[in-house]
Amino acid sequence: MIYCDFNATAPCRQPVIDAMLPFFREEFGNPASRHGFGLRALEAVEQAAAQVARRIGAEVDELVFTSGATESNNTVLQGAGRRGLLISRHEHASIYRPARSLGARLTDPAELEEVLKDGARLVAFNLACHETGELLAGVPELARRIHAAGALFHLDATQAAGKIPVDVHELDCDFLSFSAHKLGGPKGVGALYIRSGVELPPLIDGGGQQRGRRSGTLNVPGIVGFGAAARLADPARFSSCARDRFEELLAASGLPFELIATDRPRLPGTSLVSLPGEDAGKLVDALYAAGVAASAGSACSGRGSEPSRLLLDLGYPALTAAGAVRFSFGAESSIAEAEEAAAAFIRIIQATNRKGVVDVNAYR
Repeated sequence: MIYCDFNATAPCRQPVIDAMLPFFREEFGNPASRHGFGLRALEAVEQAAAQVARRIGAEVDELVFTSGATESNNTVLQGAGRRGLLISRHEHASIYRPARSLGARLTDPAELEEVLKDGARLVAFNLACHETGELLAGVPELARRIHAAGALFHLDATQAAGKIPVDVHELDCDFLSFSAHKLGGPKGVGALYIRSGVELPPLIDGGGQQRGRRSGTLNVPGIVGFGAAARLADPARFSSCARDRFEELLAASGLPFELIATDRPRLPGTSLVSLPGEDAGKLVDALYAAGVAASAGSACSGRGSEPSRLLLDLGYPALTAAGAVRFSFGAESSIAEAEEAAAAFIRIIQATNRKGVVDVNAYR
């Protein structure tokens, strides 16, 4: 099986698992306890926090651990976005849906200066799009304009962290969210950067853990795994070679593929390919039957075959949005794997063109 769904999640790396295991067994203490078990757990959490903070150029006391980027994003939107909120059309559902419920306006970064005049207090943008892989351009200049208008700036770096350099000071953001499992860490743990001096009320209140910013007993094994994954994550390991070879073969096939956002800076491993008029869900099923794991849209949006909301918002035709399949390669994906994935996809489309329908069973 060739795994081409790294934007959905990455496998836990062995050093990450090794780091976590003691905290499920002998070192099971609650870091809020005063005895040795608790103190050792607290020490492990503090060490992991330093590793995670270092990955994004933050200070340890600017970091809050959460259950994942969805919670991190909701914490920012609910805490700072109620008095005027702007988002772009590239947002993940964990920003898009709560933002829309808060009455957020959709904007294009190029139009930002004009819409900021209406008094928005928070701007939330995706640093790297989960579907197209497109990178947000000119972030420091966007930050300057946002701050000049008296607003705060949140970046969702879930797809970017570990794949490209991310430094909160260079980006000049007030908040930044990301998750461990995209880095080769465990699922169910994420982080939120809150710039020193910026006030943000907690989304989850209670026992006052993490300086009152997020209550609840800390997930020590998950946080330790997050720290190990952050330490091992290295953007220099990511190359566009596998993605580029994959797209080269599709383009050379003569089949009616549409490669999306290839004219813009993208994450090194992300390729969004549409076969307009086809059902992306059925294409993904056929790919898996042929030995390739890819996805239709965001993994967080469920398993349905609805056209991509994001592509529709960006102005793509409904047929293009309905036929879009995402292939996302990891740091260790090989060119040979990319070639096999492309060959499998080409065979499926050739067979579909002959039969007029995607026959999943033909590839089992």
